[in-house]
Amino acid sequence: MSSYSPVKWQTLALAALVYILPPLHTGIAQESKRLINMACSPFAPYKIGTAEQGREGIDVEVMRAAFAQSGHEISTTFYPWKRSVKLVETGQADGLCGCSYLPEREEVFRFSDLLGNHSQGVFLAKGVELERFDSLEDLRGLTVAAVRGYAPHQELLDHGIKVQEATDDQQLLSMLQNERVQAIYSYRDIVLYTMSHQGGSGNVQYRELNSQPYYLCFSEELEDVDELLEDFNRGLRVIRYNGTYQKIWKSYQ
Repeated sequence: MSSYSPVKWQTLALAALVYILPPLHTGIAQESKRLINMACSPFAPYKIGTAEQGREGIDVEVMRAAFAQSGHEISTTFYPWKRSVKLVETGQADGLCGCSYLPEREEVFRFSDLLGNHSQGVFLAKGVELERFDSLEDLRGLTVAAVRGYAPHQELLDHGIKVQEATDDQQLLSMLQNERVQAIYSYRDIVLYTMSHQGGSGNVQYRELNSQPYYLCFSEELEDVDELLEDFNRGLRVIRYNGTYQKIWKSYQ
């Protein structure tokens, strides 16, 4: 007959508790890796509203890869641009999938490290020559088109340059290829992506005017905005270092 041992029974009791209770750190880890809700606007090849062959767009793939470094999962919902901005301003969405810097936006957004650059310039139709292109003023005398609602369209208007409007990138490229205009002013990567889906580059040449940086933009309304920024920026540094960032960009060219 075995004798009673307080030490033995305490040891057995502790072992039972360890077996029954889940690790204490589990709930903490899950809480720190909450789902991040991003508001996006279709802007291929950066953000593709209807994923094509599993591709979501450059910015979305970069964003997922960067946040994955800290264990975050991402939910993306697509809206018109103005609706996306409003959702983030009011804290109904955590952030925008990409936006450019404007001083007035600092009141409502927190900007990440550099996400990428948008090259802006003109694509010229076959036979069209442009001796110099140092400013939009050099486009005077040419028939020029731009997508209504894009920043390049507003820039042309601000410079008093007569501009023909396209409703989307497909129509814009068609206007150039059909020689309805002599030049289109837009983002290089968007036009090249549209061309690639039409089976070629056509008889056009590109002249860059400037390159605009852009960022992820998080809502100032978030209590954990500092943590999200830190997680994303750290992850972005990692994927730039290990080559993931570069591979994503090249895969869309």
